[in-house]
Amino acid sequence: MEKQEENPKKIKKGILNPKVVRISSFLIITISLIACTVLCILAIWEFTKSDAVWRAIATFAVISTATGIFTFVNEKLG
Repeated sequence: MEKQEENPKKIKKGILNPKVVRISSFLIITISLIACTVLCILAIWEFTKSDAVWRAIATFAVISTATGIFTFVNEKLG
């Protein structure tokens, strides 16, 4: 009987430490989401203009997309 070789776990490499990048991305997206939620609640209660809500949502989308792309590129090209 031949012993099957186990595939070693693929070590993710990146220009920056992938674990640190993922944690940073998670924190940035979480903070952005919390800020966006707070602005939406303030707009519902009319403490701020509704224009701020759309700007907050757009900013959240841009920040989330940028951090996601950065994390992907760091892991794939690193």
